[in-house]
Amino acid sequence: MINANEVYLITDEKQRLYYTGYQSTDGYLLLGQDFTCFVIDNRYYHAANALLSKKGVKVILGSDYTALQLVMQKKGLDTLGIDFTKTSLADYNTFLGMGFKLKDIAQELKDAMMVKSPVDLKKIAKACKIAQTALKQTLPFIKEGVKEREVAAKLEYNMKMLGASGTSFETIVAFGKNSAIPHHVTGETVLEKDMPVLIDFGCIYQGFCSDMTRTFFYGKPSKEFKDAYNAVLKAHMTAAENIKDGTDCITADNYARSVLAEVGLDKYFTHSLGHGIGVFIHEAPGLSPRGKGELKERMVFSIEPGVYFNDKFGIRIEDSVTIENGIVKSFMTYTKKLVTLK
Repeated sequence: MINANEVYLITDEKQRLYYTGYQSTDGYLLLGQDFTCFVIDNRYYHAANALLSKKGVKVILGSDYTALQLVMQKKGLDTLGIDFTKTSLADYNTFLGMGFKLKDIAQELKDAMMVKSPVDLKKIAKACKIAQTALKQTLPFIKEGVKEREVAAKLEYNMKMLGASGTSFETIVAFGKNSAIPHHVTGETVLEKDMPVLIDFGCIYQGFCSDMTRTFFYGKPSKEFKDAYNAVLKAHMTAAENIKDGTDCITADNYARSVLAEVGLDKYFTHSLGHGIGVFIHEAPGLSPRGKGELKERMVFSIEPGVYFNDKFGIRIEDSVTIENGIVKSFMTYTKKLVTLK
């Protein structure tokens, strides 16, 4: 809640996008108790003014913090709310030099951004649709002899052709034993017969992210691989079916972890169950054994249990989901059952 004597300063590009719906590489946003101002330079001023003035945002031409000082003076404000995690030391000292009292609003912004608006949800849904459609288009390209980076490039091309502005993060394509590395760096490994294929990817649509992982098998999977896959799938589905509006983040993680524990695989689940998704690919909430808070209606997060056997193979199954009418609703419709590629 913004008090009468303060203004919140939003400088981060993605946070500005969240609060305005307008994307720019520069500028800053001022949020007051009864006003909103967007300060931007000549490159964006006219486009920003055409869009944001309709939303009641006053667009001010400027390229430094002079406008900030003038707004503070004109309205008699003395406290500046800033996100300490996004503010440079140089800017912090500049604000102190201007005589402002500084207030850290990092947690407040994170909390506010966890719950998405209906418009936000539509954009995330579109980003998810683009991602899974692009995956379907890419699968025929995955043949013996292809390199990880070639599959990643094809997938990213397909996402852009479908309307994505870019990727949510560096696309992960992992063949064979590389799949045992949760954040493998996509490289030159060539696909051979009887190899797992793990693809972790997402795209950005109008500023909002999607995140998805599927693990395939090129050739004939072993019983060990199929058993592990089925355990991960059960963990995923158990979490999705049991998470409700009000479930705390630790309990959410435990729904999946306990399933893997039943078959002795929990020690191979080396990361958290999920993370928030929005304009940032990793946002609050965090679904983990140390997670804080509860999952609520219209939050968006990933459900992504996985197991990783060093120098052998790894399996991860991930959807981007939200809570709608009190229960989990996945944005992904692509099958989570094991698909073998030929």
